[in-house]
Amino acid sequence: MEYPERIGKYAIDGVLGKGAMGVVYKATDPHIERRVAIKTVRKDLLDADLAAQFMARFRNEARAAGRLHHPNIIAIYEYGEDESVAYIAMEYVEGMGLREYLNRSARFELHQVAAIMAQLLQALEFAHAQGVVHRDIKPANLILTSAGTLKVADFGIARIDATTLTMTGMVMGTPTYMAPEQCRGLPSDHRADLFSTGVVLYELLTGTRPFSGTMESVTYRICHEHPRPASEICTFPLPPSMDALLDKALAKDPLDRFADARAFALALRLACGEPPARPGGETTVINLSDIALQSAPARTWDDESLSTIERRLVRFVGPMAKILVRQAAVRAHDPRELYGLLAVHIADPKERARFEAYATAPEASGSHARPAPTAGRPATSGRGAVASSGSRLRAPRPLEQAFIDQTTSRLAVYLGPIAKVVAKKAAQQAHDSDEFVQLVAEHIGTQERNAFLREVGAAE
Repeated sequence: MEYPERIGKYAIDGVLGKGAMGVVYKATDPHIERRVAIKTVRKDLLDADLAAQFMARFRNEARAAGRLHHPNIIAIYEYGEDESVAYIAMEYVEGMGLREYLNRSARFELHQVAAIMAQLLQALEFAHAQGVVHRDIKPANLILTSAGTLKVADFGIARIDATTLTMTGMVMGTPTYMAPEQCRGLPSDHRADLFSTGVVLYELLTGTRPFSGTMESVTYRICHEHPRPASEICTFPLPPSMDALLDKALAKDPLDRFADARAFALALRLACGEPPARPGGETTVINLSDIALQSAPARTWDDESLSTIERRLVRFVGPMAKILVRQAAVRAHDPRELYGLLAVHIADPKERARFEAYATAPEASGSHARPAPTAGRPATSGRGAVASSGSRLRAPRPLEQAFIDQTTSRLAVYLGPIAKVVAKKAAQQAHDSDEFVQLVAEHIGTQERNAFLREVGAAE
């Protein structure tokens, strides 16, 4: 995909994502050598009747997030326009949206959910104190970094104090996560964000949304029906007070909900059996990076082996791989047990079997030689590995220069000239062709990544 060399002062390095109205680029601020993301809107693609409102929303996003300086909110650096595009330069975040985790049937433990929600509520507490209401809290706008830090994104329809950008009677937001007053087009305040947060909490705990169906049926259920208790759906025991907490968060009347994000966070901490708060009113936040440190691997696992497993797992579960590997390593006594503990987080049976097949590779035990036949399992050859269950799996393929060159040519369509640099670095890190493909694919925007993987035969 072709892209401009520069937008404003920023040097464009690649494409992160593509939407109906514009592209999100990976770029560099040459003056301070800072990596940024550039969100653009092409003016020529806007409907003439809606252009003014859309551009107002886009500028509003920059204004809303630009006044919010918080570790759990994506920072906005600059807003600009030229003849063809309007753009926002923002903090570049290495991570993945919670929507992608949920789409992959990721399984979150209670302490992980609590850590995610604590960070979201801390971000909302700060935003609300600045007079900014997000109005579209949903998993797709919540980015989780590899270190476990949550970042709130997309303030495109935020309400700033008494702005008249969105008038009463206009419904804006994502229906599944909107509060009843938003569905009805009534005035809303910060408690609409808390309702949406309750929907996200319910989905993280149960894997399902409390309100589902067509747009019409969803809005009716949000306004008139109560969801099934989360304790009846969740696959692990919930604290006794969790259902009551969710009932309050999802109350139809804003007056019946939590008064503010701090009250919500306190109730969640108490429900999970944690200390209520630190002296001075500061909320104690469980960070996912802290969880990873608390679950440090046993000494029998060297960093190189765990890093190899993380690189293999990341293609199936995303940035959560680092946390999951560190947690599982504490309990595992050998590679096969470690891979087995990690495989339960992969929903697709074929992908799970492909991941488990790595357990028989010598590098799983610290050696980086090619896999050899293992007792109790047939020898593998080419693409025809045979699992013990009798199903046919694809064995890890050796990384050959011809394959690197072929993949680099395909990669250039998406990344342009930097494809060679990306491929060279990936070839130095990868142990086989599958790992090489996944490493280079991480540099392609989410929407185009699957197409690239299909082209090189990695998305089966």
